[in-house]
Amino acid sequence: MLRGRFARPLAVLVLSAVSAALMPAHAGTAEVHRPMRKARYASAMETFEQQLIVEINKARERARVPVIRVADACLDGIAEDWSRHLVDLGDLLHRDQSVVLRRCHQSWAGENLIRGSRLTPAQAVQAWLASPAHKAVLLKHRASRIGIAVRRDGRGRYVGVLNLGDS
Repeated sequence: MLRGRFARPLAVLVLSAVSAALMPAHAGTAEVHRPMRKARYASAMETFEQQLIVEINKARERARVPVIRVADACLDGIAEDWSRHLVDLGDLLHRDQSVVLRRCHQSWAGENLIRGSRLTPAQAVQAWLASPAHKAVLLKHRASRIGIAVRRDGRGRYVGVLNLGDS
């Protein structure tokens, strides 16, 4: 259970990580430092997502695991679709990771979800690091691709989906 400074901004924190058989790599990729969103998305959410990637890579660097350098278009699209679904649903549920593996041609996929008000990217990463299961996904050595989506629900809370993969 999260306590202290993370308890208030984080309403829910959940995770799922699934492994599967090797599949070929997906060609839709971009360098992480490049914008990952189309113009229709609010720049505030783009900034939040980009800063979240920075915080994830800081944590990975501190843990001496490779930073994530590839923003995968498929993983990102799946994160966008799922975050929209979760906001519409009003609940947090994990996507069946076999869908991610199959559609995005990944050999491994992990998912972290988060929801909270007054949430910063650093707080989200610190909350994931405070949970052994979330930390395992976030710092998975073989994770080399990322897709991320953050949006606000009707109550003003951030709802985030982080998909990591290794094709």
